[in-house]
Amino acid sequence: MLRFKLGMVAAFAFVIAAQIAPAQDRETDIKKNVKLIEMPITIDLVADSAKQFLPILRDSVKEAVPETTDECALTLRVQIAVKEVGTAKIKRPMARITAYRKNSRQEFVGDFILYSFVNAGPVNKEETVQFLKKQILAPAECH
Repeated sequence: MLRFKLGMVAAFAFVIAAQIAPAQDRETDIKKNVKLIEMPITIDLVADSAKQFLPILRDSVKEAVPETTDECALTLRVQIAVKEVGTAKIKRPMARITAYRKNSRQEFVGDFILYSFVNAGPVNKEETVQFLKKQILAPAECH
């Protein structure tokens, strides 16, 4: 009987530990020297927005980032969160994109609200490419 109780306690502890363990980052090679790291989504409120946005982001990075050399290797990290917008404090999904070059000491960070006020819906590929070029890639340009 004691073995059974110990076995049940061990199984229960394993189930709890598996649920508490943090999700893994997902790393994708976009081009030869360009990587995209997708941080795990911790907020259920933005899960649907993230599922729609991440494929758009991958395509936008492929389009916007030119081929780079080994010295100018680029890594982009994206984390999806929620931001309160305006005086009404409306919660909107947001992507925090951080970029850094291989041997650089600087990080370039941009917050991108995943709601298009022009379309009154989710952002599209053109808006994402424009954001990447202006906020991330231009400042992080390799010389």
